[in-house]
Amino acid sequence: MINNLPVDLQNLRAFLPEIVAAMRPRVPYASALVTQLGGTFMAKSRSEDRINPIQPRRGIRISVWDGATFHSTATSNINDRDYLIRLAKELANSVSIKSKRVPEAGPSLDKHFESTYQIDPYQISSAERKQKLIHIFDYCTQHDKRIVETRAISQFNQEYRLFCNGERLLSSVTTRTNLYVVMIAVEAGKQVMNFKFLTGAGYEHEQVSDDELRALADQTLACLSAERITPGEYRVILTPSITGLLAHESFGHGCELDTMIRGAARAALYIGKRVGSDIVNISDFGGFPNKHGSIFFSDDGVLSTEPVVLVKDGILQPTMMTDLYSYTMMHDRLPGLKLSANGRLEAWDHPIYARMTNTYFEALPREKGGMTKDELIADMGDGVMVDRFTSGMEDPLGWGVQLQALLGHEIKKGKMTSKLYYQVGMTGYVPDVLQSIDGISPDFWIDSTGTCGKGHKEYVRAADGGPYVRCRMKLG
Repeated sequence: MINNLPVDLQNLRAFLPEIVAAMRPRVPYASALVTQLGGTFMAKSRSEDRINPIQPRRGIRISVWDGATFHSTATSNINDRDYLIRLAKELANSVSIKSKRVPEAGPSLDKHFESTYQIDPYQISSAERKQKLIHIFDYCTQHDKRIVETRAISQFNQEYRLFCNGERLLSSVTTRTNLYVVMIAVEAGKQVMNFKFLTGAGYEHEQVSDDELRALADQTLACLSAERITPGEYRVILTPSITGLLAHESFGHGCELDTMIRGAARAALYIGKRVGSDIVNISDFGGFPNKHGSIFFSDDGVLSTEPVVLVKDGILQPTMMTDLYSYTMMHDRLPGLKLSANGRLEAWDHPIYARMTNTYFEALPREKGGMTKDELIADMGDGVMVDRFTSGMEDPLGWGVQLQALLGHEIKKGKMTSKLYYQVGMTGYVPDVLQSIDGISPDFWIDSTGTCGKGHKEYVRAADGGPYVRCRMKLG
Protein backbone atom coordinates (compact mmCIF):
# COMPACT_ATOMS: atom_id res chain seq x y z
CA MET A 1 0.00 0.00 0.00
CA ILE A 2 1.38 3.40 -0.95
CA ASN A 3 0.34 4.79 2.45
CA ASN A 4 3.46 3.04 3.79
CA LEU A 5 5.44 5.63 1.88
CA PRO A 6 6.29 8.82 3.80
CA VAL A 7 3.58 11.41 3.20
CA ASP A 8 5.82 13.69 1.16
CA LEU A 9 6.76 10.76 -1.10
CA GLN A 10 3.09 9.82 -1.51
CA ASN A 11 2.44 13.36 -2.69
CA LEU A 12 5.49 13.33 -4.96
CA ARG A 13 4.40 10.00 -6.46
CA ALA A 14 1.11 11.57 -7.50
CA PHE A 15 2.98 14.55 -8.95
CA LEU A 16 5.56 12.67 -11.04
CA PRO A 17 3.22 12.24 -14.06
CA GLU A 18 2.94 16.04 -14.26
CA ILE A 19 6.73 16.37 -14.36
CA VAL A 20 6.97 13.86 -17.21
CA ALA A 21 4.03 15.43 -19.06
CA ALA A 22 5.80 18.80 -18.95
CA MET A 23 8.67 17.32 -21.00
CA ARG A 24 6.86 15.08 -23.46
CA PRO A 25 5.78 17.75 -25.99
CA ARG A 26 9.47 18.43 -26.64
CA VAL A 27 11.07 14.95 -26.45
CA PRO A 28 10.03 11.40 -27.46
CA TYR A 29 10.76 9.90 -24.04
CA ALA A 30 11.12 11.29 -20.53
CA SER A 31 11.26 9.85 -17.03
CA ALA A 32 11.61 10.81 -13.39
CA LEU A 33 13.20 8.70 -10.65
CA VAL A 34 13.17 9.44 -6.92
CA THR A 35 15.37 7.54 -4.46
CA GLN A 36 15.66 7.81 -0.69
CA LEU A 37 17.75 5.70 1.68
CA GLY A 38 18.03 5.90 5.46
CA GLY A 39 18.34 3.71 8.52
CA THR A 40 20.38 2.92 11.61
CA PHE A 41 23.86 1.49 12.23
CA MET A 42 24.81 -0.06 15.58
CA ALA A 43 28.13 -1.60 16.63
CA LYS A 44 29.67 -3.13 19.75
CA SER A 45 33.33 -4.03 20.25
CA ARG A 46 36.06 -3.37 22.82
CA SER A 47 36.66 0.09 21.38
CA GLU A 48 33.24 0.84 19.96
CA ASP A 49 29.77 1.19 21.40
CA ARG A 50 27.64 3.33 19.15
CA ILE A 51 24.30 3.91 17.52
CA ASN A 52 24.33 6.11 14.43
CA PRO A 53 21.48 7.10 12.16
CA ILE A 54 22.14 6.63 8.46
CA GLN A 55 21.20 10.09 7.29
CA PRO A 56 18.48 10.06 4.61
CA ARG A 57 19.94 10.55 1.16
CA ARG A 58 17.21 11.52 -1.23
CA GLY A 59 16.63 13.34 -4.46
CA ILE A 60 15.12 13.19 -7.93
CA ARG A 61 16.70 12.41 -11.29
CA ILE A 62 14.90 13.75 -14.36
CA SER A 63 15.88 12.36 -17.78
CA VAL A 64 15.03 12.94 -21.44
CA TRP A 65 15.95 11.06 -24.63
CA ASP A 66 17.09 12.88 -27.77
CA GLY A 67 17.07 9.90 -30.13
CA ALA A 68 20.69 8.99 -29.45
CA THR A 69 21.38 9.40 -25.76
CA PHE A 70 19.89 10.36 -22.40
CA HIS A 71 20.30 13.77 -20.82
CA SER A 72 19.66 14.08 -17.09
CA THR A 73 19.53 16.57 -14.29
CA ALA A 74 19.17 15.92 -10.57
CA THR A 75 18.30 17.81 -7.41
CA SER A 76 17.66 17.17 -3.73
CA ASN A 77 14.94 19.84 -3.73
CA ILE A 78 12.03 17.45 -4.19
CA ASN A 79 9.25 19.40 -2.47
CA ASP A 80 9.21 22.57 -4.61
CA ARG A 81 6.79 21.62 -7.38
CA ASP A 82 7.20 24.81 -9.41
CA TYR A 83 10.96 24.37 -9.36
CA LEU A 84 10.71 20.74 -10.52
CA ILE A 85 8.42 21.63 -13.42
CA ARG A 86 10.76 24.46 -14.43
CA LEU A 87 13.79 22.17 -14.18
CA ALA A 88 12.07 19.53 -16.33
CA LYS A 89 11.09 22.02 -19.03
CA GLU A 90 14.58 23.53 -19.12
CA LEU A 91 16.08 20.08 -19.61
CA ALA A 92 13.66 19.16 -22.40
CA ASN A 93 14.22 22.48 -24.17
CA SER A 94 18.01 22.10 -24.00
CA VAL A 95 18.20 19.08 -26.32
CA SER A 96 17.81 18.66 -30.07
CA ILE A 97 16.25 15.49 -31.45
CA LYS A 98 18.78 13.39 -33.38
CA SER A 99 16.70 10.41 -34.56
CA LYS A 100 13.30 8.75 -34.33
CA ARG A 101 14.63 5.90 -32.18
CA VAL A 102 12.59 5.70 -28.97
CA PRO A 103 13.33 3.56 -25.86
CA GLU A 104 10.75 1.02 -24.74
CA ALA A 105 8.42 2.53 -22.15
CA GLY A 106 6.81 -0.79 -21.25
CA PRO A 107 3.10 -1.59 -20.86
CA SER A 108 1.00 0.83 -18.86
CA LEU A 109 1.23 0.02 -15.14
CA ASP A 110 0.55 1.70 -11.80
CA LYS A 111 1.87 -0.47 -8.97
CA HIS A 112 3.45 -0.32 -5.52
CA PHE A 113 5.80 -2.95 -4.03
CA GLU A 114 7.03 -3.68 -0.50
CA SER A 115 9.33 -6.14 1.26
CA THR A 116 7.63 -8.81 3.33
CA TYR A 117 8.81 -9.95 6.76
CA GLN A 118 7.66 -11.55 10.00
CA ILE A 119 9.13 -8.98 12.40
CA ASP A 120 9.26 -5.33 11.39
CA PRO A 121 12.82 -4.17 12.18
CA TYR A 122 11.56 -0.65 12.79
CA GLN A 123 9.41 -1.91 15.66
CA ILE A 124 12.47 -3.20 17.56
CA SER A 125 13.79 -0.66 20.04
CA SER A 126 17.39 0.51 20.00
CA ALA A 127 17.73 -0.79 23.56
CA GLU A 128 16.74 -4.32 22.50
CA ARG A 129 19.10 -4.27 19.54
CA LYS A 130 21.93 -2.96 21.68
CA GLN A 131 21.36 -5.66 24.29
CA LYS A 132 21.62 -8.33 21.59
CA LEU A 133 24.96 -6.94 20.42
CA ILE A 134 26.25 -6.78 23.99
CA HIS A 135 25.29 -10.43 24.51
CA ILE A 136 27.08 -11.47 21.32
CA PHE A 137 30.18 -9.51 22.33
CA ASP A 138 30.25 -10.88 25.87
CA TYR A 139 29.59 -14.48 24.85
CA CYS A 140 32.30 -14.55 22.20
CA THR A 141 35.02 -12.71 24.11
CA GLN A 142 34.44 -14.84 27.21
CA HIS A 143 34.57 -18.08 25.22
CA ASP A 144 38.37 -18.15 25.16
CA LYS A 145 41.07 -15.66 26.16
CA ARG A 146 42.68 -16.07 22.74
CA ILE A 147 39.66 -14.30 21.20
CA VAL A 148 40.92 -10.77 21.71
CA GLU A 149 38.20 -8.93 19.84
CA THR A 150 34.61 -9.39 18.74
CA ARG A 151 32.74 -6.84 16.69
CA ALA A 152 28.96 -7.20 16.47
CA ILE A 153 27.09 -4.98 14.01
CA SER A 154 23.38 -4.49 13.40
CA GLN A 155 22.38 -2.43 10.39
CA PHE A 156 18.92 -1.85 9.01
CA ASN A 157 17.59 0.58 6.44
CA GLN A 158 14.67 1.37 4.22
CA GLU A 159 15.04 2.25 0.59
CA TYR A 160 12.27 4.14 -1.21
CA ARG A 161 11.97 4.38 -4.97
CA LEU A 162 9.49 6.17 -7.25
CA PHE A 163 9.55 5.95 -11.05
CA CYS A 164 7.42 7.46 -13.82
CA ASN A 165 7.84 7.57 -17.60
CA GLY A 166 4.30 8.49 -18.60
CA GLU A 167 3.26 4.88 -19.14
CA ARG A 168 4.41 3.46 -15.81
CA LEU A 169 4.07 4.78 -12.30
CA LEU A 170 5.96 2.55 -9.87
CA SER A 171 6.99 2.77 -6.23
CA SER A 172 8.65 0.49 -3.71
CA VAL A 173 9.71 0.21 -0.08
CA THR A 174 12.65 -2.16 0.35
CA THR A 175 13.60 -3.11 3.91
CA ARG A 176 17.04 -4.57 4.65
CA THR A 177 18.42 -5.83 7.96
CA ASN A 178 21.89 -7.28 8.50
CA LEU A 179 23.77 -8.77 11.44
CA TYR A 180 27.55 -9.17 11.28
CA VAL A 181 29.78 -10.92 13.81
CA VAL A 182 33.56 -10.65 13.36
CA MET A 183 36.05 -12.38 15.68
CA ILE A 184 39.82 -11.92 15.96
CA ALA A 185 41.99 -14.47 17.76
CA VAL A 186 45.70 -14.23 18.61
CA GLU A 187 48.19 -16.85 19.78
CA ALA A 188 51.99 -16.93 19.69
CA GLY A 189 52.15 -13.86 17.47
CA LYS A 190 49.67 -15.23 14.90
CA GLN A 191 46.44 -13.35 14.30
CA VAL A 192 43.37 -14.72 12.51
CA MET A 193 39.83 -13.57 11.91
CA ASN A 194 36.50 -15.22 11.21
CA PHE A 195 33.02 -13.93 10.56
CA LYS A 196 29.34 -14.69 10.20
CA PHE A 197 26.63 -12.58 8.61
CA LEU A 198 22.86 -12.83 8.47
CA THR A 199 20.70 -10.86 6.07
CA GLY A 200 17.03 -10.49 5.19
CA ALA A 201 14.10 -8.09 5.26
CA GLY A 202 12.85 -8.65 8.81
CA TYR A 203 14.35 -8.69 12.29
CA GLU A 204 13.86 -12.46 12.36
CA HIS A 205 16.94 -12.68 10.14
CA GLU A 206 19.11 -11.16 12.88
CA GLN A 207 18.58 -14.09 15.23
CA VAL A 208 21.77 -16.00 16.07
CA SER A 209 21.92 -18.70 18.77
CA ASP A 210 24.63 -19.32 21.35
CA ASP A 211 25.33 -22.65 19.66
CA GLU A 212 26.03 -20.83 16.39
CA LEU A 213 28.29 -18.35 18.17
CA ARG A 214 30.13 -21.20 19.89
CA ALA A 215 30.70 -22.94 16.57
CA LEU A 216 32.00 -19.70 15.06
CA ALA A 217 34.35 -19.16 18.01
CA ASP A 218 35.65 -22.73 17.84
CA GLN A 219 36.29 -22.39 14.12
CA THR A 220 38.11 -19.09 14.73
CA LEU A 221 40.40 -20.81 17.23
CA ALA A 222 40.97 -23.67 14.79
CA CYS A 223 42.29 -21.11 12.30
CA LEU A 224 45.19 -20.45 14.68
CA SER A 225 46.63 -23.86 13.79
CA ALA A 226 45.60 -23.70 10.12
CA GLU A 227 48.31 -23.78 7.47
CA ARG A 228 48.94 -21.85 4.29
CA ILE A 229 48.19 -23.98 1.27
CA THR A 230 51.04 -25.03 -1.02
CA PRO A 231 50.56 -23.14 -4.31
CA GLY A 232 49.46 -25.28 -7.23
CA GLU A 233 46.51 -26.54 -9.26
CA TYR A 234 43.91 -28.41 -7.23
CA ARG A 235 40.62 -30.12 -7.67
CA VAL A 236 38.28 -28.01 -5.56
CA ILE A 237 34.74 -27.96 -4.28
CA LEU A 238 33.30 -24.47 -4.01
CA THR A 239 30.68 -23.87 -1.33
CA PRO A 240 27.69 -21.73 -2.42
CA SER A 241 29.45 -18.64 -1.05
CA ILE A 242 32.42 -19.15 -3.38
CA THR A 243 30.29 -20.48 -6.24
CA GLY A 244 28.38 -17.21 -6.28
CA LEU A 245 31.58 -15.19 -6.19
CA LEU A 246 32.86 -17.12 -9.21
CA ALA A 247 29.62 -16.42 -11.09
CA HIS A 248 29.81 -12.74 -10.15
CA GLU A 249 33.44 -12.24 -11.16
CA SER A 250 33.60 -14.58 -14.19
CA PHE A 251 30.55 -13.78 -16.32
CA GLY A 252 28.84 -11.20 -14.14
CA HIS A 253 30.74 -8.01 -14.87
CA GLY A 254 31.60 -9.13 -18.39
CA CYS A 255 27.92 -9.64 -19.26
CA GLU A 256 26.83 -6.15 -18.24
CA LEU A 257 26.04 -4.86 -21.73
CA ASP A 258 27.49 -1.38 -21.26
CA THR A 259 30.85 -3.04 -20.49
CA MET A 260 30.67 -4.74 -23.89
CA ILE A 261 29.78 -1.49 -25.65
CA ARG A 262 32.92 0.10 -24.20
CA GLY A 263 35.02 -2.75 -25.59
CA ALA A 264 35.95 -3.83 -22.07
CA ALA A 265 34.52 -7.37 -22.15
CA ARG A 266 35.93 -10.32 -24.09
CA ALA A 267 32.55 -12.02 -23.81
CA ALA A 268 31.38 -9.91 -26.77
CA LEU A 269 33.44 -12.18 -29.04
CA TYR A 270 32.04 -15.42 -27.60
CA ILE A 271 28.26 -15.00 -27.74
CA GLY A 272 26.80 -18.30 -28.91
CA LYS A 273 30.07 -20.12 -28.22
CA ARG A 274 31.06 -22.61 -25.53
CA VAL A 275 32.63 -21.09 -22.43
CA GLY A 276 31.96 -23.88 -19.89
CA SER A 277 31.05 -27.53 -19.51
CA ASP A 278 27.54 -28.57 -20.52
CA ILE A 279 26.29 -28.55 -16.90
CA VAL A 280 27.20 -24.87 -16.40
CA ASN A 281 24.27 -22.46 -16.19
CA ILE A 282 24.73 -18.91 -14.86
CA SER A 283 21.92 -16.39 -14.37
CA ASP A 284 21.11 -13.08 -12.70
CA PHE A 285 17.72 -12.37 -11.13
CA GLY A 286 16.61 -9.44 -9.01
CA GLY A 287 13.18 -10.92 -8.29
CA PHE A 288 14.10 -13.38 -5.53
CA PRO A 289 12.10 -12.37 -2.44
CA ASN A 290 14.12 -10.48 0.17
CA LYS A 291 17.61 -11.33 -1.04
CA HIS A 292 20.29 -8.71 -0.55
CA GLY A 293 20.58 -7.90 -4.26
CA SER A 294 16.84 -8.05 -4.97
CA ILE A 295 14.91 -5.16 -6.48
CA PHE A 296 11.26 -4.84 -7.48
CA PHE A 297 12.05 -2.82 -10.59
CA SER A 298 15.12 -1.29 -12.15
CA ASP A 299 15.88 2.42 -12.13
CA ASP A 300 14.72 2.38 -15.77
CA GLY A 301 11.30 1.13 -14.64
CA VAL A 302 11.71 -2.50 -15.79
CA LEU A 303 10.07 -5.07 -13.50
CA SER A 304 12.20 -7.86 -11.98
CA THR A 305 10.05 -10.71 -13.24
CA GLU A 306 12.40 -12.83 -15.35
CA PRO A 307 15.96 -14.13 -14.78
CA VAL A 308 18.66 -13.08 -17.21
CA VAL A 309 20.30 -16.25 -18.52
CA LEU A 310 23.99 -15.51 -19.10
CA VAL A 311 25.34 -19.03 -19.73
CA LYS A 312 23.09 -21.95 -20.70
CA ASP A 313 24.46 -25.50 -20.94
CA GLY A 314 27.95 -24.01 -21.19
CA ILE A 315 27.07 -21.64 -24.08
CA LEU A 316 27.30 -17.86 -23.63
CA GLN A 317 23.88 -16.35 -24.35
CA PRO A 318 22.92 -13.05 -26.03
CA THR A 319 20.51 -12.25 -23.18
CA MET A 320 22.87 -9.87 -21.39
CA MET A 321 22.19 -7.65 -18.39
CA THR A 322 20.99 -4.36 -19.83
CA ASP A 323 20.12 -0.85 -18.85
CA LEU A 324 17.66 1.06 -21.03
CA TYR A 325 20.36 2.95 -22.93
CA SER A 326 22.54 -0.05 -23.77
CA TYR A 327 19.49 -2.09 -24.80
CA THR A 328 18.14 0.69 -27.02
CA MET A 329 21.48 1.05 -28.79
CA MET A 330 22.14 -2.68 -29.23
CA HIS A 331 18.88 -4.62 -29.55
CA ASP A 332 18.79 -4.39 -33.34
CA ARG A 333 22.42 -5.52 -33.58
CA LEU A 334 22.32 -8.44 -31.16
CA PRO A 335 19.54 -10.95 -31.94
CA GLY A 336 18.03 -12.42 -28.80
CA LEU A 337 18.86 -9.44 -26.59
CA LYS A 338 16.13 -8.57 -24.08
CA LEU A 339 15.51 -5.53 -21.92
CA SER A 340 16.27 -6.63 -18.36
CA ALA A 341 15.82 -5.14 -14.90
CA ASN A 342 19.50 -4.34 -14.45
CA GLY A 343 19.64 -0.58 -15.00
CA ARG A 344 20.70 0.67 -11.57
CA LEU A 345 22.33 3.69 -9.97
CA GLU A 346 24.09 4.22 -6.64
CA ALA A 347 21.95 7.23 -5.75
CA TRP A 348 19.76 9.84 -7.40
CA ASP A 349 22.76 12.00 -8.42
CA HIS A 350 24.65 9.14 -10.10
CA PRO A 351 24.33 7.70 -13.64
CA ILE A 352 22.46 4.50 -14.46
CA TYR A 353 24.51 1.53 -15.62
CA ALA A 354 23.82 -2.14 -16.34
CA ARG A 355 24.44 -3.78 -12.96
CA MET A 356 24.11 -7.19 -11.38
CA THR A 357 21.47 -8.02 -8.75
CA ASN A 358 21.63 -11.64 -7.52
CA THR A 359 24.09 -13.58 -9.70
CA TYR A 360 24.35 -17.34 -9.38
CA PHE A 361 25.16 -20.76 -10.79
CA GLU A 362 21.97 -22.74 -11.24
CA ALA A 363 21.58 -26.01 -9.33
CA LEU A 364 21.72 -29.32 -11.20
CA PRO A 365 18.68 -31.56 -10.56
CA ARG A 366 19.30 -35.13 -9.47
CA GLU A 367 17.69 -36.48 -12.64
CA LYS A 368 20.29 -34.57 -14.69
CA GLY A 369 23.25 -35.82 -12.68
CA GLY A 370 23.23 -33.51 -9.67
CA MET A 371 25.32 -34.77 -6.73
CA THR A 372 25.05 -33.90 -3.05
CA LYS A 373 27.98 -32.28 -1.26
CA ASP A 374 28.90 -35.61 0.34
CA GLU A 375 28.76 -37.35 -3.05
CA LEU A 376 30.98 -34.69 -4.61
CA ILE A 377 33.52 -35.22 -1.82
CA ALA A 378 33.40 -39.03 -1.96
CA ASP A 379 33.84 -39.02 -5.74
CA MET A 380 36.67 -36.50 -5.66
CA GLY A 381 39.83 -38.23 -4.54
CA ASP A 382 42.20 -35.55 -3.23
CA GLY A 383 41.43 -31.85 -3.19
CA VAL A 384 40.21 -28.87 -1.19
CA MET A 385 36.79 -27.50 -0.29
CA VAL A 386 36.93 -23.69 -0.09
CA ASP A 387 34.49 -21.63 1.94
CA ARG A 388 33.72 -18.07 3.13
CA PHE A 389 34.49 -15.58 0.38
CA THR A 390 36.32 -12.43 1.45
CA SER A 391 36.96 -10.69 -1.87
CA GLY A 392 37.08 -11.07 -5.62
CA MET A 393 38.35 -9.24 -8.68
CA GLU A 394 37.16 -9.54 -12.26
CA ASP A 395 39.05 -9.15 -15.51
CA PRO A 396 36.33 -9.00 -18.20
CA LEU A 397 38.79 -8.24 -20.99
CA GLY A 398 41.52 -10.76 -20.15
CA TRP A 399 39.17 -13.37 -18.63
CA GLY A 400 41.32 -13.87 -15.59
CA VAL A 401 39.61 -14.18 -12.22
CA GLN A 402 40.89 -13.82 -8.66
CA LEU A 403 38.92 -15.01 -5.65
CA GLN A 404 39.84 -15.01 -1.98
CA ALA A 405 38.36 -17.45 0.55
CA LEU A 406 38.86 -17.45 4.28
CA LEU A 407 39.01 -21.23 4.69
CA GLY A 408 40.06 -24.37 2.85
CA HIS A 409 39.27 -27.89 4.07
CA GLU A 410 41.56 -30.71 2.95
CA ILE A 411 40.00 -33.73 1.21
CA LYS A 412 41.99 -36.96 1.02
CA LYS A 413 40.82 -40.12 -0.78
CA GLY A 414 37.25 -38.86 -0.88
CA LYS A 415 37.04 -37.91 2.80
CA MET A 416 37.28 -34.60 4.62
CA THR A 417 40.25 -34.48 6.99
CA SER A 418 40.75 -32.21 9.99
CA LYS A 419 43.40 -30.18 8.16
CA LEU A 420 42.44 -26.55 7.66
CA TYR A 421 43.95 -23.94 5.35
CA TYR A 422 43.66 -20.24 6.13
CA GLN A 423 43.21 -17.48 3.54
CA VAL A 424 43.13 -19.37 0.26
CA GLY A 425 43.55 -17.46 -2.99
CA MET A 426 42.04 -18.88 -6.20
CA THR A 427 42.74 -17.94 -9.79
CA GLY A 428 42.49 -19.25 -13.32
CA TYR A 429 41.49 -18.50 -16.90
CA VAL A 430 37.70 -18.26 -16.81
CA PRO A 431 36.85 -20.67 -19.69
CA ASP A 432 39.33 -23.23 -18.32
CA VAL A 433 37.74 -23.04 -14.87
CA LEU A 434 34.17 -23.28 -16.18
CA GLN A 435 34.99 -26.11 -18.59
CA SER A 436 36.60 -28.06 -15.74
CA ILE A 437 33.31 -28.13 -13.80
CA ASP A 438 32.27 -31.78 -13.53
CA GLY A 439 29.92 -31.79 -10.56
CA ILE A 440 27.11 -29.58 -9.27
CA SER A 441 24.73 -30.17 -6.38
CA PRO A 442 20.92 -29.99 -6.60
CA ASP A 443 20.64 -27.63 -3.61
CA PHE A 444 20.91 -23.87 -3.88
CA TRP A 445 21.56 -20.86 -1.62
CA ILE A 446 21.79 -17.12 -2.06
CA ASP A 447 22.63 -15.63 1.31
CA SER A 448 25.47 -13.15 0.76
CA THR A 449 25.45 -9.47 1.59
CA GLY A 450 27.49 -6.54 0.36
CA THR A 451 27.88 -4.07 -2.47
CA CYS A 452 29.36 -4.23 -5.96
CA GLY A 453 31.19 -1.43 -7.71
CA LYS A 454 31.52 -0.49 -11.35
CA GLY A 455 35.29 -0.51 -11.37
CA HIS A 456 36.19 1.56 -8.30
CA LYS A 457 32.88 3.39 -7.88
CA GLU A 458 29.08 3.28 -8.36
CA TYR A 459 28.26 0.86 -5.52
CA VAL A 460 24.92 -0.94 -5.42
CA ARG A 461 23.50 -3.78 -3.32
CA ALA A 462 24.37 -7.16 -4.79
CA ALA A 463 24.34 -10.82 -3.79
CA ASP A 464 25.43 -14.12 -5.26
CA GLY A 465 25.27 -17.82 -4.58
CA GLY A 466 24.32 -21.16 -6.04
CA PRO A 467 24.97 -24.86 -5.37
CA TYR A 468 28.15 -26.73 -4.47
CA VAL A 469 30.39 -26.83 -7.56
CA ARG A 470 33.43 -29.01 -8.29
CA CYS A 471 36.13 -27.78 -10.66
CA ARG A 472 39.87 -27.20 -10.99
CA MET A 473 41.59 -23.95 -9.98
CA LYS A 474 45.03 -22.66 -9.07
CA LEU A 475 45.28 -22.09 -5.31
CA GLY A 476 47.81 -20.19 -3.27
